[in-house]
Parts: sequence; structure tokens; C-alpha cells
Amino acid sequence: MDTTEITFDYYYGDQAKQFSFYRIPKSLFTDSIFSGLSSDAKVLYGLMLDRMSLSLKNDWKDEQNRVFIYFTLNEVQDTLNCGHSKGVQLLAELDSEKGIGLIERVKQGMGRPSRIYVKNFIRPESTPDIVNGLGSDSSKAEVMTSEKQKSLVLINGSQDFRKEELIKTDSTKTELIKTEKKEIFNLSINPSRHKLLEDKSKEIDRWMEFREIFKKNIEYDFLVQRDSEMIPELLEIMIETACSKVKSFSINGAQIPPERVRERLLSLNSMHIEYVLDALNQNTSKIQNIRAYLLATLYNAPKTINTYYQTLANHDMYGKSRQGR
Repeated sequence: MDTTEITFDYYYGDQAKQFSFYRIPKSLFTDSIFSGLSSDAKVLYGLMLDRMSLSLKNDWKDEQNRVFIYFTLNEVQDTLNCGHSKGVQLLAELDSEKGIGLIERVKQGMGRPSRIYVKNFIRPESTPDIVNGLGSDSSKAEVMTSEKQKSLVLINGSQDFRKEELIKTDSTKTELIKTEKKEIFNLSINPSRHKLLEDKSKEIDRWMEFREIFKKNIEYDFLVQRDSEMIPELLEIMIETACSKVKSFSINGAQIPPERVRERLLSLNSMHIEYVLDALNQNTSKIQNIRAYLLATLYNAPKTINTYYQTLANHDMYGKSRQGR
């Protein structure tokens, strides 16, 4: 290729900030255990590591304090510009059921995205037993630091491995095992692709924000004790509707703007949800589209709740008066 006519310009001022980079552990390319992974799968793992920062921001941890992320198949396809089958293949390469085990996917059901636990790529069994720090045996291991001192390994009596470890395997050869913060290389991502990923992250942030708002508004923790199946489903319908980007919702045969639907859902409280449950239990006709029915009932709840309970009260009073005759 003739490059004599190509001239690359410099970066000026803040122009360098227009690019973002993802970091991929070098071990994925140098450790033989990962030799079977495709390059795309390694890139995907790097993207998932980057997503961990969002999890920390939102405190996405389970009861065992394990951090998890959300990274859907659609996101994999969009980010890596691949098809459905390729996306499935890449996730399978990484997961604990079919692949190497760098991620573990846990389905949540009810239309919610699966949790993904990103596993630590450093294998504990690959580190040697070095006891009581460096001590008099310091000749058996060397500690090296980078110019930013990110790579210093301090191994104490409890075998607390921190950032990287230098192993002296014989008199002439040493092997340096580094962690993600040291042994990484930067993968430049196209700005438009990066913006797409940022948009996806914002969508997840928005999804989680609405989730917390709705849970608080409807006193979710209390209601879920009444119906552990329907309450979570109603919550997910509310969240997905609030986050939807459709131009309108078809409710009661009318096209309702998403802003109005969102505003109505945000006005719901625990009494409205209990009303929806009661209405669902009282309904005896066959429901063709349960999701559309539930959304319509949720949307109409603030307007119909009083009429509904007044009708029931009148029915009870009328029934009792008939019995008294």
C-alpha cells in the first residue's frame, strides 16, 4: 500500500478527548488457557469489564456482595456490529455453561435482562505460594513497579495478592503475571460506536432509575408479599412502558402519547396496584392480550378506582337490602 500521499494531522487542544478507549487484559492474549477464545470474545470480555464501572455506580450487587452487570444480546450485536448467531456464539464462548467460564449468566424472568457476573480472569491457582512477604527469600522473587507504580505487588503473610506478581521460575527466566490495571492494552473504538454504547448505558441507568421510583411509589416490598408473581410483572410493565421509545401506546382503542402514559404511571400508588389486582381477580372473561390489558388497567386506575369501589359498595348494600326483604 502506497502511503506517500497520506498525511495524518496532529491533535489540537481538547481534540484528544473525543476518543475513548476500552481496556483488554493482556493475559487473554498471552496466557495459554485463553488461546481457544476468539479475538471477538476477548474484546467482548473487555467491554464487560468496562461495564463494571456502571454497576459500581448503581450498586448492582447481590446478597453475597458479588457485582453483576447487564449486557443484552442486542447490545452485543450493536456494539460489535455482528449478527444474532455471532452474538450468541460470543456469549457462549465466555459463559460458564458452554464456554471458558469468564462470565456467568443468571436469568431473572418476567422479561427482565439476565444478570451477568463477570469473573476475575486471574486464576488463583496460577500464583505461587510466597509466605511471610519478601523477607530473606527475596532473591526468589522480584518486585517491579511501573512508572506510575501501578504494578507493585505486595504479598503478605496472608497471601494477599494485589496487582501483579513476578515469579522467578529459574536462574535465567522470570514470568510476570499482571492484573487488569497493569497488563492491558488500549483498544481504540470508533467514536460513533462508543456513543452507541454510551446510549445503551444511559438506557440501563434510566431503566434502573424508574425501577426505584416505581418501587417506592407503590410500596413494592409490601405489595410483593401479597402476590409474589403478579406484582413483579406489573412493575416490569410499568418500567418498560416508561422507558419505551414508541411514538404512542394503544390504550382503550386510542393512541396515547408516551409522555402522558409515563406521567399517569408515575402517579400510581399502592392503592392503585391493589385495585388492579382486585380487578384482575374479579374479571371472568377471557383476556386475549394480558399485557395490553394490564397496561390499560394501570393507565386507567387513577380515573376508575373510585367508581369501581363505589360500584362494589352499592352492590353489597343492594344485596343486603334484598336479603332483608
